[in-house]
Amino acid sequence: MTTPLQAARHARGWSQVRAVSGLMDIARKKEMRVASAASLKTQLSRWENGQVTPDDYYQRLLCELYKATPGELGFGIQDLWDGSSKERSPGTAIIAKREWTRDDLRSLSASFDNTISRSVLADIEMLAHEWIAADTPQLVELSAGRRIGDSLVETTEHRVIQLRRADDYMSGRTSHTLVHQELQATTKLLDEATLTEDQTRRLLTATGELAQLAAWVTADAGLYKQAASYAEGGILAAHAADNAPLAGNIISTLSYQLANTGNPRQAAMLARTAYAGARHSATAATKALLLERVAWADAKSGDLVSCERALGQVEENFDHSKPEDDPDWVYWLNREEIDVMAGRCFTELKQPARAEPLLRTATSGYDNALVRENALYLSWLAEDYILLNEIELAAGIATRVLELGSRADSARTDERLRHLARLFRRYKDVQSAADFLDRYKGR
Repeated sequence: MTTPLQAARHARGWSQVRAVSGLMDIARKKEMRVASAASLKTQLSRWENGQVTPDDYYQRLLCELYKATPGELGFGIQDLWDGSSKERSPGTAIIAKREWTRDDLRSLSASFDNTISRSVLADIEMLAHEWIAADTPQLVELSAGRRIGDSLVETTEHRVIQLRRADDYMSGRTSHTLVHQELQATTKLLDEATLTEDQTRRLLTATGELAQLAAWVTADAGLYKQAASYAEGGILAAHAADNAPLAGNIISTLSYQLANTGNPRQAAMLARTAYAGARHSATAATKALLLERVAWADAKSGDLVSCERALGQVEENFDHSKPEDDPDWVYWLNREEIDVMAGRCFTELKQPARAEPLLRTATSGYDNALVRENALYLSWLAEDYILLNEIELAAGIATRVLELGSRADSARTDERLRHLARLFRRYKDVQSAADFLDRYKGR
């Protein structure tokens, strides 16, 4: 059976030697180090035969070489799916425990340091379902270690908020470094300090929030396996903190990434699991956020009726929201963002006439400082104009996306640009489309 990597090379009529030469050229331009040509050819053969999966470093180079998304080359979250796996991840065992010890806290901490996730998507799916049914554990062995004050816990909580805001302006890779450092510091406190039950709950909540943020930024950098590992640890931390809305947010974050790079129907199931487990204790705005992820997975699945139903529930819940009751992690959800999501969903469902006014209005007043989001949202507006056969207008907006994308350093933005380039190729005889494609090739 031909693998996605082989198919990408064959589609270009390249030999493995030609592909290796291309990889080395890209690495040279980007000042990245790669193996020798002979070693790289051996590795490429093994990658193409499915013997091993290239690490994230080489995945980025291969995506650049073939102008493809990670999912198109078989590198998305779907690679974590292995229904035949007989070894359950540690998380599915821990979540069922009635009492946690310090050893369990250390296992949680260690899970964030794995460069390759031990879990597979099947384990996380099982974890999500068990989270709904399992009782909150009682943490024990909290009397050993140095005693800390509430002020230190408050400082930790404030740093989480700062990192969340900073991600609006930083690349995923930069954010990941900072978030991972904060995760290490927070889990170290959990492991070593003497804590009250309230302090433990608050630090576990901070850990879960950091894990959700880490899952988000690593996926933005194209590091999907790390994202899944963070999601698993975050679900465990949120469960131990008895914070169902946070657990739902983490599961729905993974569902969003899976919808983009893997199996959208599986993503829809995870998104609905997240909503079902959190809806009884979540605020109205939180429910709106979780339902947005349901709508997106439905749109990626091509299910118009279910998507419209979910978008209607988003509107209904958001209309009843009270910002003073919301957790900080829904700070970004506003009317603009809701319209953008609806517009993106209708674009995916090939309904540009419904999507265009939503996206045009929302992006016209969007904060210019948010480079990554501007690039992403404008890319869907450009796609709408292509679908509406307004090629000159689409090319102008796509050129703006290209300019913003050069500053965003985001795997998601790069994927959207590749998608637009593929759409414009069928209009290469139109001057504006040809100009965009030339700029895209020369970037």
